[in-house]
Amino acid sequence: MISDPKTAAGRAFVKSLNILLRYARLYGFEHARTAEQLRIAFEELVAAIPSESGLLLGAAGSRLLLDGVPLEGAAEKQFAHMLSAAGLASVQFFATVTHIELARFAQAFPAGRAKPTELAQGLKAALAGAQGIRVNEIFFVAADSRLKESTIAAQLATASLGSDQEHVKEWLNDPKKLLELIAAAQGSKNSDKGGAEARATQETDPARGRASVGKSTSTAARSPEDEVFTALRAMTNLGRITASARQAGAGSRDFQNQVAQMPGRVQDVLREALTTLAARAPDAKPDEYVLVQLAEHLAIRFALERFERGEVKINAVRQMLDRMHQEIENLRKILSAREDKLSEAEVLFESHREILDRQFWAAVPDRGKHQILLSHDAWCIPPHNLQSYVRERITKGHIAEGMDILRNYAACIESENPEARKKTAVGLAELSELYANADPQLLKVALRHVGLRLGVEQDGEIQGMVSAAFVRLSQQAATSRHFPAMEQALDALTSIEAQRPGIANGLRAKMGIEERIPEFVDEALRARQVAAGLTNVLKMLPESTMEQLAIRFNRSSLRDESEHVANLASDLGEEAVQYLRSSVRGGPVKEAAAMVGLLSRLDPQSLMVFLPGRVKDFSSAAQDRVVRQVSASGAARRCQILMGLLDHVDPLVMPLVVDEIGLTGDREATGRLLTIADGDLPNGAAEFLRVKAIEALGRIHAQETLTTLKRIVETKKMFTWAYAQEMRIAAMQALEKLDPEWAREFWPKSGIDSEDLVIAPLEVPPRSRFVRQRRHQRVRLQKPVRAMSMNLEENCWLEIKTASLSGGLATISRHLAPGTPVQLRLQIGMRHMQATAVMREYRAQDMAFEIVDMNLEERSKYRRLLGSHLSPNSFESESPRMRDDVAAAKQAE
Repeated sequence: MISDPKTAAGRAFVKSLNILLRYARLYGFEHARTAEQLRIAFEELVAAIPSESGLLLGAAGSRLLLDGVPLEGAAEKQFAHMLSAAGLASVQFFATVTHIELARFAQAFPAGRAKPTELAQGLKAALAGAQGIRVNEIFFVAADSRLKESTIAAQLATASLGSDQEHVKEWLNDPKKLLELIAAAQGSKNSDKGGAEARATQETDPARGRASVGKSTSTAARSPEDEVFTALRAMTNLGRITASARQAGAGSRDFQNQVAQMPGRVQDVLREALTTLAARAPDAKPDEYVLVQLAEHLAIRFALERFERGEVKINAVRQMLDRMHQEIENLRKILSAREDKLSEAEVLFESHREILDRQFWAAVPDRGKHQILLSHDAWCIPPHNLQSYVRERITKGHIAEGMDILRNYAACIESENPEARKKTAVGLAELSELYANADPQLLKVALRHVGLRLGVEQDGEIQGMVSAAFVRLSQQAATSRHFPAMEQALDALTSIEAQRPGIANGLRAKMGIEERIPEFVDEALRARQVAAGLTNVLKMLPESTMEQLAIRFNRSSLRDESEHVANLASDLGEEAVQYLRSSVRGGPVKEAAAMVGLLSRLDPQSLMVFLPGRVKDFSSAAQDRVVRQVSASGAARRCQILMGLLDHVDPLVMPLVVDEIGLTGDREATGRLLTIADGDLPNGAAEFLRVKAIEALGRIHAQETLTTLKRIVETKKMFTWAYAQEMRIAAMQALEKLDPEWAREFWPKSGIDSEDLVIAPLEVPPRSRFVRQRRHQRVRLQKPVRAMSMNLEENCWLEIKTASLSGGLATISRHLAPGTPVQLRLQIGMRHMQATAVMREYRAQDMAFEIVDMNLEERSKYRRLLGSHLSPNSFESESPRMRDDVAAAKQAE
């Protein structure tokens, strides 16, 4: 699997950043611990930022995303909550970041309990002019930085909390009472007295009269937007009167005077807004948030009316709402006491920007929503609003309509407007689950758009956001197991790799597809019919797929299982086979040994060409694995492959090679086996190999071997037989199969006891369902035989319970690594025998061992030992049926 060092370094940085903020709260920034932790965090940040792109740390609800990859952990969730509540979408770290900028970033976080808005303001102030860190707010259009910090709404908020307002607050915070006062003011203005007072004022103060006339003239030409802000000014005046009001009556009169001086249209706006608020909850008690509710209502109503009349598009509506938010945000400071309590209780509340946006979207008619979401300005709509609308349409059965909206939204990422690309990238990452649940084909559509954009995007900041969206959509495709979408993601990644290899390498490790290859391979092997697109996905990741298939091929104990794996590997095409070739030809020894078995099925010719030259440099344990995998592969030409290896392997591995050649039953090996039987041995081989060659000839059943076998059995010297007794026994057992009549006639004068012929090499079942076959029959010993190791630094003892001429199964005093060569001395009463064995893994408490060399006289003694333990129930079944026996068949006896 491909690991991503950037992700690992990024996770380390996030962890160090959390520790840094905790140290800052505990000790302050001047403390040595904090300074040291800042240094560590900066070093890890630099390591996590490649030269091609930056590091994007985003927040999606309660999840903290590192370049689109979710980070799990309590500290990460708390950090994500903090960013979300402060209205921050993400923090972008660039390669140009400095130690000082990171210190300013960390110092901007409040040391104690604070409102989330203070964090956003602190970060803005701390990072002003910073080139290496950028904070991205949850805006749907860019905010106008020219707006003043102190607004009319802020003045209203300050005046509303004056200390001399106890009586006035009762009616100021009750919409019904405010309505009564406005009605009284309008009646007073229309009376004669009101007209006389107005004329007297003009006569007494001509300058003021001229100002009033000017004001009236401007009112006639006032735009609807001016009326809204005039209403806010009126609300400011309502707040101001509380500073001097001592009792309810005085406050009421001042309020009526203020209303009487307002333009008529503004009075109507206030009255209608208060009427709506009062009608929503006629029995509700007055609360202190009526002014905020009134401001919100005016902003939403104004934006909605202009949109419905077609005077502005949705992106302009967003600009207006954003400007309204700047006004109302300061007004909401009157909630500071409540927010402080919630912050102390660690309760996250919805930001005002989200509230305002949600309320506006709820007020838009369905027809208007549909029109917006199918337009080029769909990116202006926040993802949660789009998600709620699409789910509602799908629930009501309008599935096609929902699909069209999601397709249109994905296409917005290719907009020429940089702001549109930013918002769409963030939205697609958040909506990935909706795309998968609504219709997995939409994931493919979204990935195609995002992949195309990523290949051409030049803006570094937007590139990071698009990369995060690509990663999140790819992860969702892998999680939902939608293989066509995964294929689209991998295809897009190939195109990106050709243009921007650095970015592609980072994306590949984060996408979550490659790490799921083991699951996908298992799914393909289990299914009767492979899921659509799965084979193509596996083809596009040949390295990981072939590694997994090779592991499963080598573990297969049944022929049907190995055939199924080989067929799937064959379907993956030439690129996958080429990966096997390159691994065996030049890869690490462990990797090459693991790939040999599968390659022998897919391309035996190439294996015959370069494996012999490569295997001679392997350790004996690796050579042993190679031989066993080739023999278990079931490849049609495995005999030729094994014959090519015979002269290049360790002498301790040669007996296994000869045994496996015989088990193939291929007559092509007859000539080489005859030469070995006659004594023409490979370099370093012992006489034990001649016995193995004769046993292999008996399994091949070639008539042309009769002459050599008979010569071995019947040739004599002056007073003894010319060949060793073990060779003669093996040749006689082979002749019993090839020429039984001759064997019966010669046996009485052969000098071979009938007991010696009982334990014979096993025949190869013609249609065995197992990939490996037993070479000799196992005998359950009536009494365990004790053996001691002689060549280890810390010798051990073995208690052999079951044995055969090839090896056995023993309880061992200490665990030995599989493949360990051991010189054994078997104790049988006062006698002892010696053999060289290789340890095999078998069971938790027992280990199997395989005899790889033994003096021929010692082997004859060992044969008689096994024969002495024979009884009608001593032989183990030739065809293992239990699962443990299947595992034993895979291991060497």
